[in-house]
Amino acid sequence: MVILNICRTSRLKPQMMGMQRALVQRFILLRRFFGLAGTVFLLRCITMLITSLSVPGSHLQCNPRTSPHSHSDQFLLDLMYKMKQAYVIWRGAGMSIQGVRTCGDYMFSGHTVALTMLNFFITEYTPRHVYLLHIFTWLLNMFGIFFILSGHEHYSIDVFIAFYITSRLFLYYHTLANNQALMQRDSIRTRIWFPLFSFFESSVDGIVPNEFETPAMIAQRLVSCVFYLINMAFNRVAKLLKNWCTSATVKTSPVYKKRESPLNAHGSFQNTNNVSKKLSRSRNKLHDQ
Repeated sequence: MVILNICRTSRLKPQMMGMQRALVQRFILLRRFFGLAGTVFLLRCITMLITSLSVPGSHLQCNPRTSPHSHSDQFLLDLMYKMKQAYVIWRGAGMSIQGVRTCGDYMFSGHTVALTMLNFFITEYTPRHVYLLHIFTWLLNMFGIFFILSGHEHYSIDVFIAFYITSRLFLYYHTLANNQALMQRDSIRTRIWFPLFSFFESSVDGIVPNEFETPAMIAQRLVSCVFYLINMAFNRVAKLLKNWCTSATVKTSPVYKKRESPLNAHGSFQNTNNVSKKLSRSRNKLHDQ
């Protein structure tokens, strides 16, 4: 962000402008990904609370867990125990391979959400001519859903709802983001129903282009940007030193008092009136004598 602020306040050459544009577009992409993923998983938290399903397979064990302080009056100890269990689930990212065992969180499938979200972002923000990559990501998405169902880790309705909600939310979001006319026509309704969208997309103008860069190209842009900023910093320091030396020389030089001009503002001599008065006085004296 420091590089972006410096780039915006300086005169940039074309490669720096390209670097700034690429960074802004990448921040927009990351912002959309985390915004959509967070929205879907927040909705998943709500569905888990209102819909609790039993285990879909016999290999899954779901035993009730009660707090040792649940039947006592020690409310704070019971709350601390539940917070500790929530931290264990968060630390293991909810995955069984990390030792996390949960029950009733089947509506809807979080694994399907992650697979579908990544698939849609890859197909949306990569060039259209890379169709082999798009086919590969769709195959991975479908095979992932198949293995989730075949392993009896979720019900079919869990996977279907996860895919439907993720895909619809992604398409609705990008339809509004890529069509500014729709967002401006129903701006009040958009702010009410999609406040996060209105906040994030208010400064975005147009469609984010599908431009692909290799790591070598990104590294080259970064190196050129760093060298340009270093050169600009050295130039500014040299300019400040030059100004400081000039001001110090002016202060140490002798000051000469400016001679007053004998002419007044009208271009005539300032002492003309005095001379005429003296002449008139001398004439009066001669006349008296």
